[in-house]
Amino acid sequence: MKTRLFLSFFCVLLLSGCVSRTQADAKLARACEAAVNTILDDTQRIDKVKNATFSGSPVGPDFRHVTIHTVMLDGWLETDYDYDCIFQEGFGFLNAAYTASIHQVRTEDRTIGQSGNEISGDFDDFVKLTDAVRKALYED
Repeated sequence: MKTRLFLSFFCVLLLSGCVSRTQADAKLARACEAAVNTILDDTQRIDKVKNATFSGSPVGPDFRHVTIHTVMLDGWLETDYDYDCIFQEGFGFLNAAYTASIHQVRTEDRTIGQSGNEISGDFDDFVKLTDAVRKALYED
């Protein structure tokens, strides 16, 4: 009897900590928004994210491609833009844990991160980028 009770409690505990694909994608969309805001110039800012699309990335099986469809404030003008981010991600045993890190961010005129065998952007930009992504992913 005690064994069944313990196993039941253990199963409920494991299932309550699971991270679904939908939850992970929502985190990636917030992280992509934070990453893009980090590399835009001071006159531009994402006003809102209309929606986001997600897919596997051709980079590899543990990578996720995110495109955020945004409304930008450029001074007084609102404009629609799409921005792309690629994340490397991992799920723990039984999806009990989730981790992700930025691999690449692309705006219209800039790419920061790894592109093929080359690294684009400078070190300081990448540090700012990873800090913003970490905060968006892990600090609520």
